[in-house]
Amino acid sequence: MNQDPVKIDRVEWLRLFPGLSLLQAAGLGFRMRILLPAALCLLVFTARLNIAEILIDVAYSPQQLWIGFGSAAYALPEPVEAVAVGATQFLVSGVLNNPWEFVSVFWSAFVLMAFGVAMSRSAATEYCIHSRTGVFEALRFSVQHFTASLVSTGVAAGIVMLPLLFISAAAWVMESTTIGSWLVVISWPAVFVGGLLSVTVTIVCLIGWLLSLAAIGTDQCSGADALSRGINYVLSHKLWTTFYFLSVVIISGVAAQLADWLIEAGTTVVHARIDQNAVDSSTICSAWMVTIQQVPRAVHLGVFISGITIMYVLLRKTEDGVHRREIDGAVAGT
Repeated sequence: MNQDPVKIDRVEWLRLFPGLSLLQAAGLGFRMRILLPAALCLLVFTARLNIAEILIDVAYSPQQLWIGFGSAAYALPEPVEAVAVGATQFLVSGVLNNPWEFVSVFWSAFVLMAFGVAMSRSAATEYCIHSRTGVFEALRFSVQHFTASLVSTGVAAGIVMLPLLFISAAAWVMESTTIGSWLVVISWPAVFVGGLLSVTVTIVCLIGWLLSLAAIGTDQCSGADALSRGINYVLSHKLWTTFYFLSVVIISGVAAQLADWLIEAGTTVVHARIDQNAVDSSTICSAWMVTIQQVPRAVHLGVFISGITIMYVLLRKTEDGVHRREIDGAVAGT
């Protein structure tokens, strides 16, 4: 038996710690083929403010609900945060009692479906097979698979609403008759479990829905299959899902802060050489500066979606044993 010591020339850290792959999302989010769809997504996303001015009174300004547009300090990118906050509003007040939240969530989910799949496609092809997918090709891919995204979103929304129906029914019974009130009081533990279940279902479906967009961009899944994969991965690997998701949130937030710092540093250098008053007085220069200052928001979203895509690939490997370099698995046999 050969007992000579074995010399290790290289340690494959990504194989030992697959979660380190999430760091690659930071690099992907700064690439123009992901940054441009992210910027377009945010541009369409902010149009919901104009809708709000038509639907609600000026005194009930959406700025009171969505403070800090353009800030990179939020844990989640703005469209994702809008969906998450809107979902929690539904849990508290219902859909009919808060029409603005319904419009906001619908609009936010729409832009994430349209542009999130495009960003995910570009991230997946580069991360998995080291191939570049251009902006127009990625957007065309998203349009071709928009029906799948719509089905995934609709099914996820339906699942979230199911526990709320039980609580709404309990509220109706409690308000209808005295006997109904007593029945609800007696069965209050079941009602409480229903409320707890609604929160859990919302969290699982939100993360599963994000993973479903990545599944569509990576494997060209149908809407139902994509959502099924996303929810299954979340439920089957709760600890890994939590760790990966929190890592993506942190990485995207740090990347946004870095982009914000670079923008501020560049602005300081320019203003040191050029009179700031001259720049501010020029409409064109002011428009350019406003546009440039939105880059950290686009970086935040681009890195986040790229991280969710890598997270999907890692969970796919853990659950189904599919190699990282395989994409379009849903149509591989056709």
